[in-house]
Amino acid sequence: MRILSILCGLSFAVMAGFLLACSTVVVAANAPLRAIDLVVLDRAFGPMSWLALGLALLGGGLAWLSRCEGWAALVTGCGIFLLCHLAMLTGLGGVVVPALLCLTAAGFALSPLIHTPNSYWRVTG
Repeated sequence: MRILSILCGLSFAVMAGFLLACSTVVVAANAPLRAIDLVVLDRAFGPMSWLALGLALLGGGLAWLSRCEGWAALVTGCGIFLLCHLAMLTGLGGVVVPALLCLTAAGFALSPLIHTPNSYWRVTG
């Protein structure tokens, strides 16, 4: 479950970085060359958003079924990322609101890693 939490959290954080990069390009889009940069960003990272959505669905579903330690935080993070993806598709809040939702989702997905039981460290280290 820890690997799934790490994968989900990192992919959500990368999507937040992508959205913040898009917002930076949009804000600085006064020159016509900046619009080309936005198209390149969308072509490069657009399919990654669909992969991250699939990972969120898989991670949330597996966490819900397994009910291991930290499952509630991972399901919450995946649900927030689904809201983020819905906000991106509908254009709600521009680019900044989905980016903040992605950062929040990454925080929830990675939070189970903070609360590691002592028995885990005895076995692994």
